[in-house]
Amino acid sequence: MIEFLSQIDTQVFLFFNSFHTPALDQFMMLLSHRMVWVPMYIMIFAMVVHRYGLPAGIIVALGVALTVTLADQTCATLIRPFVQRLRPANPDNPISDLVHIVWGYRGGSYGFPSCHAANTFAVATYLSYVFRHRRLAVVSLFAWAAFNCYSRVYLGVHYPGDILVGAVIGVFMGYIVHRITNLAVIWILRHPLKSNRDRVHISFGSGMPELHMSNESLICATGVLTTTVLLFISLFAYFV
Repeated sequence: MIEFLSQIDTQVFLFFNSFHTPALDQFMMLLSHRMVWVPMYIMIFAMVVHRYGLPAGIIVALGVALTVTLADQTCATLIRPFVQRLRPANPDNPISDLVHIVWGYRGGSYGFPSCHAANTFAVATYLSYVFRHRRLAVVSLFAWAAFNCYSRVYLGVHYPGDILVGAVIGVFMGYIVHRITNLAVIWILRHPLKSNRDRVHISFGSGMPELHMSNESLICATGVLTTTVLLFISLFAYFV
């Protein structure tokens, strides 16, 4: 059964990895880099601080950091050394000659599960509770996570199965950390600093106070702008 699933995973990987162009190589490489999304993270932090004050912003930031740490270490430290599934682009993998590799980038030795998928879906899940009743923001967060995951298949460093399992781990970690940090956020919302009292609003839609953001379109705009800039840079470098 495992061998059968592995064969399907390989065929699906080769199918999606085969769709590539030189113009997109740089774009996908940039898209996959964690640091290019720093402006979006800063925007989220700034909005939380503006809406709820610095203490709540710090807790949300720590929650994101804890979520990513748990998701990343679960994949990289606990599961990968045990499973030891070679990345598609690894030279020791029999299918490596069939893989489209960008700029010689092959990743590490093992790729199951995907840390990129775990981390991005962990962040998307955790923040989806911050934007709980804002469909645009929630959809854009998961679209951002999925797009990042696709870049890993495009670059030839992960099978779709690596992505799927990593995403499941990320969603689980995002939910668990939300439940933990939400207790601290609730306390701050119920005991706001005097300067923040006029800005605090508590919703009891699910029986428990939740932190709900407004103006989430700014987050979406930041993500779209970042993606557009990366695409422009890639096309400029290719054609000039």
